[in-house]
Amino acid sequence: MKRILAMAFLMVSVVFTQSQAQEKCLSEIKFQEDAKNDPSLLQARQQLEEFTEQYAREHANHQHATEKTGSVVRIIPVVVHVIHYGGTENISDAQILDQIDSLNKDFRLANADTANIPSVFKPLAGDVEIEFHMAQKDPNGNCTDGIVRVYSQLTYGARDNVKAVSYWPSNQYLNIWVVASIANTNGSPGMVIGFAQFPGGNANTDGVVIKHDFMGSIGTAAASGNAGRTATHEIGHWLNLRHIWGDATCGNDFVSDTPTQYEANLSICPSWPYVSACPGNAPNGDMFTNYMDYTNGDCQNMFSVGQATRMNAALSSPLSNRNNLWSSANLIATGTDGTPAVLCAPKADFNPKTRFVCEGGSLTFNDWSWRGETTSRTWTFAGGTPSTDTSANPTIVYSTPGVYDVTLTCTNAAGSDTKTVTGHVIVHATGSITTSVPYSEGFEGGTLPTNDWYMFNNNGTTEWEVNNLAASQGSYSINLYNFAGAEKGTDEFITNAFNLSNVSATMMTFDLAYARINTTSSNTDKLVIYFSTNCGATWTPRYTKNGASLETTGGAVNTDFYPTTADFRTETVSLVPTTISGRPNVRFRFEFTHDTGNNIYIDNINMTGTVGVDEINADNADVSIYPNPTNAAAYVDFNVQVPGKVVIDVMDAQGRVVSTFSDEMPSGDHQYTVSGDLAKGVYFVRLSFGDQSVTKKVVIK
Repeated sequence: MKRILAMAFLMVSVVFTQSQAQEKCLSEIKFQEDAKNDPSLLQARQQLEEFTEQYAREHANHQHATEKTGSVVRIIPVVVHVIHYGGTENISDAQILDQIDSLNKDFRLANADTANIPSVFKPLAGDVEIEFHMAQKDPNGNCTDGIVRVYSQLTYGARDNVKAVSYWPSNQYLNIWVVASIANTNGSPGMVIGFAQFPGGNANTDGVVIKHDFMGSIGTAAASGNAGRTATHEIGHWLNLRHIWGDATCGNDFVSDTPTQYEANLSICPSWPYVSACPGNAPNGDMFTNYMDYTNGDCQNMFSVGQATRMNAALSSPLSNRNNLWSSANLIATGTDGTPAVLCAPKADFNPKTRFVCEGGSLTFNDWSWRGETTSRTWTFAGGTPSTDTSANPTIVYSTPGVYDVTLTCTNAAGSDTKTVTGHVIVHATGSITTSVPYSEGFEGGTLPTNDWYMFNNNGTTEWEVNNLAASQGSYSINLYNFAGAEKGTDEFITNAFNLSNVSATMMTFDLAYARINTTSSNTDKLVIYFSTNCGATWTPRYTKNGASLETTGGAVNTDFYPTTADFRTETVSLVPTTISGRPNVRFRFEFTHDTGNNIYIDNINMTGTVGVDEINADNADVSIYPNPTNAAAYVDFNVQVPGKVVIDVMDAQGRVVSTFSDEMPSGDHQYTVSGDLAKGVYFVRLSFGDQSVTKKVVIK
């Protein structure tokens, strides 16, 4: 029988199998990462193990669902936070509700595919007696359907940073965050499709994160074949279940009725019996239909009775206030006590990407309203033609340069809501672009230049500002306060338009000072510089740096960073591609994604006619590799124009593939890490987008 082990064992690092290293689920890996920084998590885990063992003894007669009488079903209130950037990750309400339905069937042993459980394991299949209900009241007691939608770039490569974007108290709700992609352990997109926080962690990060195309079984998840089992698996972790193979070769999952298993069964569905070389595995073999394995979702169909007991022990423990979630008082407070659901008034919202246009051009707006179904709407467009509209996705013409407001009012039988964005639309003139090179801006006026520069505060508080805290020359620079990740999200400023029609080649230089607050992989601060040749309607990345490549201090600074002149470094951005050179209307956007880092300063932005060394092929200006050459990892930044499958192959000088990556990706900016463990030499990185491919050379020193 598998038993609870001593504290000394729990403090030993987990030995992960090859399958685990592929990081389909990040839960246990992340627990170990967090425990290194907070050893109290190990103590909390041990205390919960002792509680669970006692609970199991007291509930030893808890039998198969068909044999129980008088059982009590525990209701868990749920809130789903859809974190999106206007892509397919903004999944429908129907897809979310499909997932909740799947959860309730799986946890109540009511899923139709229980018929596929191998006969020897059917007596062990358990009704967990837990159900998940969408919240009907938010933390303030207001009407909700349990779904929150938030526009944020943090949906890409998400980790715990995404949770600060939208969060409800974890002692009242199970928080589920739906995102576009999840970062693996080296900070780049990988195979991770979900992760959960075990009981005992930080209350502000407590919950489950799921990749959108593994949420439910319809919509964007229809092609995954997952059948909604990723959420079932991750909520199992949230309720203190381990992987069935124990995250080690013949490891311990602390459940007595699950066979000891050699390793994960990764994305397969074996034929029974599937016997491995672990003591006690024969003759019945692996319980590969268990939700806590890595088999395909349509192969999984059961929790064991022992797992059901273990999860109910977690809900009975005060650790992380799991025992409050299903209390009568909390069910009343969250509207999940069985009272009839009421219609909520809609929450008005529309796409924030739509804001730049050349004079005489048009913009299309999209109604993103949520919470309650909209039955009627009214748009108001200052400076636009038409000035009002009632359709969901109107197209508006802007003929006069200027900055204009947009208003949307959405209504249903329960009420209405209005959203106005001041200065949402910026219409640029095309016939009077006078700024030419050479050009220099040192911010010595003490304010942002007034000649058609723009600053956007995307997170509501922290923003770029001109001040005299530090400068590479003179007294002023433009900086963004980012110390300790005080604010999450992205902020940007946009330069005036440059007339490069008579310039064959140009170069931008600027002085940069930035410090990381630590050197861990969790640091996601990133500076990206984009250019636009169409008044800002579309943007192409030209410069990207993050982490060690961005910092100018040579190491971490764990205090509020105020640089000396020696901390500034001059950066060069080559502008030789034909997509930039020779254009009469070129703007640049400096965008900083900030989280868990320190302050950043920019000074002395210069445009000159000196031709630089081009880092990117002229016909593929949206792909870059840096640093190159490198004696460590290299980063590949790329932009996906059309959502779809992206394949990245790393090949040696003889054309042999040494590593490969493949994933469905939404449109937008992405990053891939080329391992720094490669032998010295020349390598080629090939990115394939549908029927197109781009190949770049990288040198490992």
